[in-house]
Amino acid sequence: MTIIKTAGRTDLEGLFEETHLLSNSRLKHTPFLVFSELIDGDVRVEIVESAKKLVAEYEPSTPVMVQWRGQWSSDFFQMTVADVAAALAARHGR
Repeated sequence: MTIIKTAGRTDLEGLFEETHLLSNSRLKHTPFLVFSELIDGDVRVEIVESAKKLVAEYEPSTPVMVQWRGQWSSDFFQMTVADVAAALAARHGR
């Protein structure tokens, strides 16, 4: 079994509240990066341009990273698909 370790910020509250990551629009400039283990143990990095697609197509434990472009610098955040699903549910009052 391959262990996928990502390195990035984990303080997700401000990320989901202050960005467009959970919107219905395509994330052209800052898409989600999804890390999936393949059968042979390799890791595939996939680009996903929508939070809804991410939640619909990947297992909750799948590692994800996303970039938050600030005015003077950028930060990368690490999370799982479950974190994104929870943020979507909270945004829609579920």
